[in-house]
Amino acid sequence: MDVAFCKDDGEEYEIQEFVALPNAERESKRRALLCTECNGFAWFRKESRLSPAHFCAHHVDDCNFKTHYEEARESDDDALETDNDASKTLIINLDDEKGGSIEVAEPYPERDPNKEFESSTSNRFVRRRFDGDTPQQSNLRRLLLRLVKSESFRNSSDEVVFYKRQNEVFVSGAIKNVVKRFDQITEFDDDRSALYWGPVASVGKTPDGRLWLNSSKDYSSASITIFDDIVDDFLELFEVEDIDDMLGAWVIVAGTCHFSGEGKGKPIIWCGTPNYIFVRKYRDPNLVAS
Repeated sequence: MDVAFCKDDGEEYEIQEFVALPNAERESKRRALLCTECNGFAWFRKESRLSPAHFCAHHVDDCNFKTHYEEARESDDDALETDNDASKTLIINLDDEKGGSIEVAEPYPERDPNKEFESSTSNRFVRRRFDGDTPQQSNLRRLLLRLVKSESFRNSSDEVVFYKRQNEVFVSGAIKNVVKRFDQITEFDDDRSALYWGPVASVGKTPDGRLWLNSSKDYSSASITIFDDIVDDFLELFEVEDIDDMLGAWVIVAGTCHFSGEGKGKPIIWCGTPNYIFVRKYRDPNLVAS
């Protein structure tokens, strides 16, 4: 995408104009970008050895600027689950999280309806959906996918329990109360532990070695700070070689929110454990949380 709209100044920028901006101004404006046609969340990707500088966006399905990146089908087996089929209680053990590539795998081939129903991993998952009211074991990968794709799930009163080490409860309650999208964070969330999620608009490292995943101004300008002592483990866990590869991804983190500027600035969620966070790039055009 060669052009994007900046909400900060109401201007449209062609990519070369944006690249030519002073560094500080560009860093500020990159968190206020939208698609010029569909107003979808947009981000700037600087020049690399693989591609020139360009804009990307989470476009709506019929946007003329929708790129090939968003035309492939999401292949996670979680997409087979619907809200009506899911258990009313989710159990997530944070210490069991295993990370994985931020890139979605290629879609599974469609099953031939004339063949026997094979005992694949995804098929076994489908059969387990009908276990009645038994609490359903889940993980951050499945949770993030459902949050992105389903408004009814985001606003659900279904219960979720997050455990940390030695079966200690990190947080529990209705999904709508304990899992908060960045733009839903308010001053009442200061010093509050919960699950926070949203899109990544910019990334960077500070001189003290911490890694910052920053969202856009439409998402409260929320930032996730990953402590320096786990940055390498985090990048390895998600197979990230270039931190800019996380631009445009969705992220969810179990952590405590603090507002900068003595409680008057932006929300910052601190992450000190690599398996308490999950990052994913989705390829399904319908996976756009509005």
